[in-house]
Amino acid sequence: MILRVTDLKQWGYCPRVFFYQRRMPGAGKQTYKMGEGKTAQDMIEQLEMRRTLKEYGLEGAVRRFGVWFENEALGLGGKLDLLLEMPAEAAVVEFKLTSGEVMHNHRLQLGGYSLLVEAETGKTVKRGFVYRIPDGRVFAVAIEDELRTEVRRTLEGMREVTRDGVLPEPTPVRNRCEECEYANFCGDVW
Repeated sequence: MILRVTDLKQWGYCPRVFFYQRRMPGAGKQTYKMGEGKTAQDMIEQLEMRRTLKEYGLEGAVRRFGVWFENEALGLGGKLDLLLEMPAEAAVVEFKLTSGEVMHNHRLQLGGYSLLVEAETGKTVKRGFVYRIPDGRVFAVAIEDELRTEVRRTLEGMREVTRDGVLPEPTPVRNRCEECEYANFCGDVW
């Protein structure tokens, strides 16, 4: 079974979102924020080509937008917002329409893309970046062995939930439930 890197992000945010997307495809309602994120990303891709790569510390890197990776051994696939490639190294960049800091679910997503890039290109990924769209800030995330291990463990847990069909515990961060597209399905939370 091929899981999506965005599934990792959802799992890190709330495991139930992943569960509902797998068990009830199409049941969730797209939120306003989700639609705005897609629109903003298209705009950022155009602007990103004019920026220097200094903030990423990878001057001279080749930019590739919207690259699809899939690896059967990892059981993982996904479309990366931006890949920065050097001869022996690469970096992954995710664009986020948020005003907040880089969260754990974003780190899982960057870690998942890093594993895919390494497996498919043979290049080392030492850093990932979150580009915060509202203010143009770039946040670096170290891609270390601990993160790679956590991503692999998380993928195992996601496959177990999919296989066994057991509803996972909700996120302990209850304010996330207020804007969730699946809020009506979590009767034990409300």
